[in-house]
Amino acid sequence: MTKQFSGKPIRKVSAGALAGAGTTLFIWLVKSAWSVDVPAEVASALTVILTFGVSYQVPASDQDLITAETEIERAA
Repeated sequence: MTKQFSGKPIRKVSAGALAGAGTTLFIWLVKSAWSVDVPAEVASALTVILTFGVSYQVPASDQDLITAETEIERAA
């Protein structure tokens, strides 16, 4: 079992947040540049799907998580 080492966002969370923001900006660009009407529900669903996909694919770095053994050593 692993726990987060610090309070800073881990790499997976950061990548997911950037994917969500990027998707929102892309939808805005499509609406502005090409006058394509993208329903809010579709834009939201696309944001959720891409955010999940990116977050799932990005691995956690070794500095993000600590093992249970490390926690036991710290408690001793």
